[in-house]
Amino acid sequence: KCVRHQVVNTSRTRNQDQGAMIAPLEMAAKALLLLPLLFYLGEPASPPSVYPVDEHIFDAVVDHYNFRPTEKPTFPLRYYVNQQHWKSPSGPCFFYAGNEADIFQFINNSGFMFESAEEFGALVVFAEHRYYGESTIPFDMSFLTVEQAMSDFNTLTLHIRKKWAMASEAAFIAFGGSYGANLAMWLRLKNPNIWAGAIASSATPLKHLLRETNGFTLIETEAYGNVSSACPELVRTGWKDLYDGSATEEGRNAVAKELGICHTLPDSGAANDIHGWIGGALETMVQYGYPYPTEFYNPVPAYPFKVACEGMLAAGTGLGALRAAANVYYNYTGQAGNCYDFENSVMVEAARHWGRKADHSRLHFQKLRMKQRRTRG
Repeated sequence: KCVRHQVVNTSRTRNQDQGAMIAPLEMAAKALLLLPLLFYLGEPASPPSVYPVDEHIFDAVVDHYNFRPTEKPTFPLRYYVNQQHWKSPSGPCFFYAGNEADIFQFINNSGFMFESAEEFGALVVFAEHRYYGESTIPFDMSFLTVEQAMSDFNTLTLHIRKKWAMASEAAFIAFGGSYGANLAMWLRLKNPNIWAGAIASSATPLKHLLRETNGFTLIETEAYGNVSSACPELVRTGWKDLYDGSATEEGRNAVAKELGICHTLPDSGAANDIHGWIGGALETMVQYGYPYPTEFYNPVPAYPFKVACEGMLAAGTGLGALRAAANVYYNYTGQAGNCYDFENSVMVEAARHWGRKADHSRLHFQKLRMKQRRTRG
């Protein structure tokens, strides 16, 4: 269980030393990070840390692999350090390879690293992924690649070794979850001279196979079915009722009331937006189904899919089951108010869900629906 500690220091220091270049990495796996980034931009500023960390800035090279000049040769990459339990100078470094979000999302949900640091006498480092949080490169999106990000982290380790005067035998262990786990795994595989090991939680190097074969959806369905076999059936009924009801104006009004949406649905295509909105909730509650409350995207309880399934059973109807899922994921603390705004909640959250999945087709058709609605006035 993640044990949260009181913040004792959040001082800001700037240590800007340009890292050395690392030879290009030849990797078959590429990450398509641009689309999720488009839906990340504009998110709120970093929340306060729930752990004692100090901020540092590293001047990372913009382009590790070419000699052609860039508008600026370096960019400020944020990293946070906790040396509370570090046994200087030979203690190991537990290094979190940041993924596609503000680094505080991972600092505040990675208590295992802080707890383990005490046992191993480790220095704890959380490094932010380029283009996310405040580690931005505003002038060119072409440098948003796995290889560039890995080279940022490789060169940062050299900087940290020098700055903290670490002994040569001090080991660097890469940590990460999800895409960050892929980074941790690849760092160890591609650069064993730098990384002594990796702790990769929920690495997804073959995630595309799950998407292509519908395997991920089957796993998701099984999670709810393990709580009660009635829950997947209620959801299937809910999808049918959603699309059938959205075909007429009277039905759209009834669907909106059943789902707690503030106003009548604008057209039959709204069913697709609602499908993305609630589908994102159903999927994410399984993906982040921790045995304790979390706030990765929204505040949710422990085992949120279980809580949602119990709400579905209490509702007893298809549309009631969909609303139960929405209430747990989007309004668990009452943050959405008494009803859901279609434009600012349903549409936005559906787009974020499809953006995280890089579902270009659904995003394209959502934009077409938005254009048609504006044309109708």
